[in-house]
Order: sequence, then structure tokens, then C-alpha cells
Amino acid sequence: MALFGSARDASLVRHLNRELINELIDMEIGFYKLSPHDSRVNIYDETENKIYFQRLAINCLIRKDDKSYVADEVGYDQTRSGEFAFYRDDLVDKNIIVEEGDIIEYDNEFYEVNGVSSSQYFGGRNPSTDLGYVRNQRGEFGKSIAVIATAHVVRRNRLNIQEVRSGINRSSDIPRNL
Repeated sequence: MALFGSARDASLVRHLNRELINELIDMEIGFYKLSPHDSRVNIYDETENKIYFQRLAINCLIRKDDKSYVADEVGYDQTRSGEFAFYRDDLVDKNIIVEEGDIIEYDNEFYEVNGVSSSQYFGGRNPSTDLGYVRNQRGEFGKSIAVIATAHVVRRNRLNIQEVRSGINRSSDIPRNL
């Protein structure tokens, strides 16, 4: 039987993590969940116009990489990747499942989620899959802590989230006193 990692210890970790992420660090992102039922797909299961649900505000830990620049015959293009670590209990409380294709808005950039990992466990044990040595103690030790999403920056004009300025003057935009 393990000395540390019981349900009582996991409760302490839950309380400390929630206070740390939500009250002390307080890094908030906008989360847009992809709506697969509203997005029309072709026979190859691809879509040009993805539809997203309303933005949700979630606190998380953020690590952004530096911008990298790529040159081609058209010109220069920039890209950036990032990692967003969510506290699992916050996602469960808000009934959110982070999946590939979801959009994260942070620092005036939009990130599309590439991959999701949830393999950080308190005590090194996943309570839902730990077999343990004694069958009646299954699920008593360990706790799943974080959900980590890796993402890359996408152009906002590819998303149907914000209206992007197109450069066309509307009659209401032209000043009348010229």
C-alpha cells in the first residue's frame, strides 16, 4: 500500500492546483469548441467552413514558442506553436472535452489544437486503469491532473469566428465632410 497518493492527498493537490491556476496565475484563454454536426463536410470528410460554438473562458498554463518565418515564392509567412495545460477538474466541471480541431484564442492569436495528452498523474497512477495488488483498493490511489493541448497558430481569415477586415469600403465608412 502506498504511503502517499491516497484520496485525501489528491484532495489537497486538487485544492492547491485550483487556487494556483485560477487565482494566482490567472492566465485566461478563449476556447472555441468545433461543432462537427453544424459543419458541412465533403465525401473526404473535409470542410472549408468550420462552425464553432460560443467562446468559453478557461484558465490554463501557457507556453508559446518563438515565431518562425518561412519564405516561399509568394513572400514570407510566420508560424508559431504553443502548449496549453488545463487543470482536468476545471474541464470536468465545465463539461469540456479538448479535441483536435478546437480553437484557442490567446494574445490576439488563434491556435488550432494539433494533439491532446492527459498522462500526468498524481502519484504516478491513473486511478481508472490502475490494477493494484489488491482488487478492493482499485481507484483509491492516484489522480489524473492535467490535459495538455499542443497547437499551432492559424490565420483568422480561415476561421468563422471573427469578421476580418476585407479592405472594401462601405458607403457608411466614407466620411461625408470631404
